[in-house]
Amino acid sequence: MSDETQPDLSAVSTAETVEEPKPKHPHLKAVSEGGSLRPPFSARRTFSQRILRRNRSKLDTGAGPDNEPGEGRPPLGLRKTLSNIGDEEYINPLEQSARWMLSARAGAIRAGANIGFGIMNRAAISSTSTIWLNSTLGPWKGRKKIEVKVWDPKKRIETSTSRSADPEKTRPAVINFHGGGFVVGSATDDALWAGAVMKSTDAVVFSVNYRLAPEYPFPKAVEDCADAIIQIAKRSQEFGIDTDRIVISGFSAGGSLALSSWVLLQEPQRWGYDLGGVPPKIAGFALFYPLLDWTISRPNKRQSCVKPDVTLSKNLTDLFDASYIFPKIPKDERDDPRLSPGLMSDELLRELPPVHLCICEYDMLHAEGHTFAERMDEAGREITVRVVKEAKHAWDKPPPMWPKPSVHIEYGHAIESMRTWIALPELERKNSTISETIREIGETIEEQRPNDKTPQVEKSEFKNSDLAIS
Repeated sequence: MSDETQPDLSAVSTAETVEEPKPKHPHLKAVSEGGSLRPPFSARRTFSQRILRRNRSKLDTGAGPDNEPGEGRPPLGLRKTLSNIGDEEYINPLEQSARWMLSARAGAIRAGANIGFGIMNRAAISSTSTIWLNSTLGPWKGRKKIEVKVWDPKKRIETSTSRSADPEKTRPAVINFHGGGFVVGSATDDALWAGAVMKSTDAVVFSVNYRLAPEYPFPKAVEDCADAIIQIAKRSQEFGIDTDRIVISGFSAGGSLALSSWVLLQEPQRWGYDLGGVPPKIAGFALFYPLLDWTISRPNKRQSCVKPDVTLSKNLTDLFDASYIFPKIPKDERDDPRLSPGLMSDELLRELPPVHLCICEYDMLHAEGHTFAERMDEAGREITVRVVKEAKHAWDKPPPMWPKPSVHIEYGHAIESMRTWIALPELERKNSTISETIREIGETIEEQRPNDKTPQVEKSEFKNSDLAIS
């Protein structure tokens, strides 16, 4: 979202290239838009406050004693900035619907999504195997309940021309959670991402089919994702992965689940979970347009967007929300960090691993992404924020049926961040600059393009050696 007074946390992805300025703040990797630097965060009001002051002249910012941080919770000012508009809570008309009706609607959307992703991924690098994990947390426990697709470079040695040539060495692991509003989607939706990550980092990529609402409402998806992290780490010897180099990635709902599952693993006793051991350390998070704050109503999220008319439709978000949050949770009780990970306590935030956050300008989740980035920066945590200019939510997914050039660019930047976290030795790295990483990702994705009449991306867009933002 563009606003002349907003904090400029982001680098912007467009078709033109601009020089990447050196960061002014040590913990914030990308702080410019169009090459102009903004004042420090301490000199500016929060991003969401400015948006709302523009949209509503009378806003109670919660100043005074009630604005002080509470025990184990973020300051009320952060929780109220967007949710304060209007006293009435949004009534979702689908909350009174029968669960079978929600399931039927979800089934129809899933069928359509499967067709779209099937077309987009028909030439993507296929997963090399499928494993099944046990469900050990919360209700609906059982054996082999969680399906996981695996992209293992060891199993592609015979056909690969990449550096994946040593089957004996340990590799990084990337655990991915797909998007879909907690209601639709599957582990193969992110096949292009998984293939690009595997080829560029030599990592074993795991994409998790967590169970979906309305059949399995909150917090089942969070529990499945936490289970996946624990059990994949326990099987490190089987897959030859280094448990000190585990990265979590997630798209949309999956980005939310990436953080929520980490919160659960840090404070299991808070919700009565028994992990049966110490959870693995996470090296970093690559998050794409995640939902971070459920205390903000959907209407208010749309108001915060520069183009509300291009955000996800009300019919779709009503279905997602009624399906996932069941039984209904009042708005003022939705600050459970398993649901709203952007509202995790300051104590947890200070322990959070590095984050690479990619958000879309025309997305209703744009503002809460900026607010979360501000919290991380103020806590002294490492975060890179990039904004895809003039892009809607899930801009990297169909339609259209093949990724835009900006997808190559943003995947490349995220992978470059991941390479830093996993300390990939320079001799193992095919490229040494972000521009070369972007070109590599573009070539990797183009290799997966079906051999049809779809127009090809011009390679010249990825050959600028000074390219940092495009």
